[in-house]
This record gives sequence, C-alpha cells and structure tokens, in this order.
Amino acid sequence: MKKNLFLVLLLILSTFLSCSKDKIEDLNPIPAILIFPENNTDCNEGNIISSTKSEVNFRWNSSDNTDSYSLIITLIEDSSIQIINTTSLQANVLLERGEAYNWQVISQKNGSLIDGESSVWSFYNSGVPQENNIPFQAELISPEQDENISAGLITLQWISSDLNNEVIENHILMDDYYPPTSLRGVSTGDSLDIIIQPFNTYYWQVVTKDQSGSKSFSNILSFNSGAAIEINEVDSGSSTPTSVTNNNLILDGNMDNTGAWNYRQLWTNSDNEVNHGFVDGEFVFRGVEGIKFSNAILWQEVAVEEGVSYNFDVYLRSGGTSNSWFEIYFGTDPIEGASGDEYISNGAQVFVKSFGEGENCGVNSFEGSVFEIASAGCPIPTTSLLDVNGNVVFSNLNMTSDGTVFIAIKAGNYDGVFGSGIFIDNVSLTIN
Repeated sequence: MKKNLFLVLLLILSTFLSCSKDKIEDLNPIPAILIFPENNTDCNEGNIISSTKSEVNFRWNSSDNTDSYSLIITLIEDSSIQIINTTSLQANVLLERGEAYNWQVISQKNGSLIDGESSVWSFYNSGVPQENNIPFQAELISPEQDENISAGLITLQWISSDLNNEVIENHILMDDYYPPTSLRGVSTGDSLDIIIQPFNTYYWQVVTKDQSGSKSFSNILSFNSGAAIEINEVDSGSSTPTSVTNNNLILDGNMDNTGAWNYRQLWTNSDNEVNHGFVDGEFVFRGVEGIKFSNAILWQEVAVEEGVSYNFDVYLRSGGTSNSWFEIYFGTDPIEGASGDEYISNGAQVFVKSFGEGENCGVNSFEGSVFEIASAGCPIPTTSLLDVNGNVVFSNLNMTSDGTVFIAIKAGNYDGVFGSGIFIDNVSLTIN
C-alpha cells in the first residue's frame, strides 16, 4: 500500500514539474521571422543618399514574449558590425553601396536570460549602375553539401566565370558557424587548398570579383570533418596505419551544439530548476532566479586505448560563484537512472568548488584552462587519474568492456548562485 501511494505521489510530482517547465519555456522570447531585405538577393530598394551610401529599411515580423529587438548587420568584407536596438518592427540603416551584408534579429524579453535568435540572411546592397556585368555566381563543387571528409589538407573546388571575360578573383569565406565571414584565401582559379580541423562542421562560400569591382556570391554549403589519419609507423609489407595524429577525440569540443553531447537535469525536484545550455559556441551552467538548486550533467562516451598516454583540457570562465561546484569525471558507468543524480563513477577527477569547508576555491572570478585554475587553489584530488597537467593513462579497470570512457561534466549549487554562469569551451582529449 505504501509503495502504491509513493508511485501516485511521484506521478503527480512529475506532472507538476513538466507543466512548470513548459510554463517557463513558454515565457522565453520567440525568434522573429525576417521579411526584408530578402535572403540571397540584390537589394535594389532603398533611399539613395550618395554614390556611396543608401538607406535600407529592414523589416521583420513580431515575435511572442518579446519586449525589444536587436538588429545585427555585418559587413561581410571586413566583418564590421552595426547593432540597432529598437522596440519597433523595422529600422532604417545607412549602408555602403555595392557591398554584401548579413543580418539577423535577436528577440529579447526583460528578465529572461534566453534570447530568441532569428535565422541569418544575406543580401547585396546595390551600387551605382554600370555597363559592366557582374560575374556569374560561382557553383560550389566539392566538398558537397553535408559531405563527411577526413580532417587535414583538403581542396575546395568550384566553377566561376564572367560574361565580360575579365580576370576574376575568388575570395573564399569559411568558418565553423553560419554564415561564414572569415576570408581563408584568394584564388584566380577554381580551387584552393586549405587545412581543416577534425570533428567540426564547416560552412563555405565563394565571392567572385571582376576587375571593375563587381561581385557575385555563391550559395553557402556545409560539410563535416572527421578524424585525420596519419601513418606514423607501418608494419613491414603493409600500408595500414598503426597510430593517429594528436587529434581531439572529443566530438564537438568547440561546444557548437552539433548533437554530440548528452545533457540531463539532476535532482528533478520542485525546488531544482536549470537555465543551462549552448550559447554562442560555449556551454554555460546558469541558475534560475529564485530557485535554490540548479544541477545538471553533460556527457559523451569516448573510445580510448589501454596504456596510451592522453592529455585532457577544458577552458573555463566565470564571474564568480557561491555554494556551487563544477566537477569532471572519467567514468565507466553510464549516466542513467538514479545513479546519474549522484554520478561519481571512478571518483572526482577534477573539481572547481566554492562550497564546503576546505573547498572554497573558485569563489572569485576565474578564466583559463581548468588545470591553471586548479593550480591556483582547487587541487586535483589525490585519487584522480589525471596529473596536474591533465595527462592520463587508462588501464583496463578505467574503461568499459567496449574500450570507452564516459566523460561527464557536472555542475550544481545548493542555495547558491553561478553568477553570470560557468562557461565551458575547447574540451579536448588528445594523444600525447
């Protein structure tokens, strides 16, 4: 009878928490829908001010749960940014003529720590009409959309041409975010050799320019990079590689939210709430105002080899915390069921704490490698597999039967705060 009563109470509590979570999410601002200038177009509408300037009217639809908007306009040529804050659904902005721009609208709500980010659109702000024809839009050939390729030296390929048969230059933009803005090279041909890092998603675009200064913009494609294989040692009579380069074994170590990380809120009681998530290429642990507890864990399973020396690192920054903790584990146990709430598989490997007697390190602001922070007052536990520089060798006892480890990053507080948040980035596990 007591067991049945407990199950009923648990069901009621789960329903309450689900409704509460939905209510909080419903209060977050919704991304706006962009209207004009339209995506990938030649913007001919606007008030011409001079031969070099014109005023363009940006417009977007209203979004729910929003008090104000931030219009962000990026000049692709030099990545300079204009930000216009407004409560209106439009804004007139003075722009350079004959230039390409990206634009986006951020929806904001007073008191909310989460913004609504619209999609990013691109357009070309028309210049003075000329008899010269602009170059044809380059056709991107390789890598193809969503293609998976090995990291290292690759060749980008495209086809470009000009109706006037002028000499043209192709400016290649590529980044690990959309849309790309970083100039990675210039070519008068239709290819460019470039080095890419492992385990990333890349976006690339070709801007074709002729001698008259006219430009055209290709579509933007994306591709995925995997591990880079390098033959360091070859068995006699065989071309099979026996080792790999020192590449990061952590998927999405740049915290770009590509789906490689698993996430779970811990201790899902009514007095525990979280505001954690991926923000601008980092993962941030944040508290919720008025809530006493905020606990969560982030993890992924990584294949390793017994007896091989690895180096682990993670970048941290925080404006200061109170009654909180940040812990990293290399575990053999999966993060599931009740064990996830108290995940301590194989003990604490690294911690940064501001709670408990003798653990008041990391209270003040900190930034840098977790091992730099540890050396300043958060010592590595004596039972840790890791040394003070992040080096680690896994034995058979430290691995699952499948030859993997669970890398888990755990943070929480007890009637405390994360301040502006504990931000993490550049999580890496590489072979020494």
